[in-house]
Amino acid sequence: MPKLPSPTVAFTEPLTSPPRVHRVSTLAELLKISGTRKRIVEAWGVSARTYDTRKRSPITCTVGELQQLALVLQVSEEELFAVVRAEAAQADVDDTGA
Repeated sequence: MPKLPSPTVAFTEPLTSPPRVHRVSTLAELLKISGTRKRIVEAWGVSARTYDTRKRSPITCTVGELQQLALVLQVSEEELFAVVRAEAAQADVDDTGA
């Protein structure tokens, strides 16, 4: 069975000329590139510690947090959810050794 490519989310860096588009395959990559920790912590209404937990383990994010993140970063909600689902599935495989 051929391996399917990992889903990605496109993030365009604001205020760059020309605009730089990044395609990332993990939530941690997206958060690192966006460089908006303070803005996300405020939007989610969580502590910096909770933000760090979400970054390390995206499966702990709520649907509302992911929707808010898509809005704040102006990325596709569908792409973002696909990336987090893929990470969750990979974590299950890693945990079970399947």
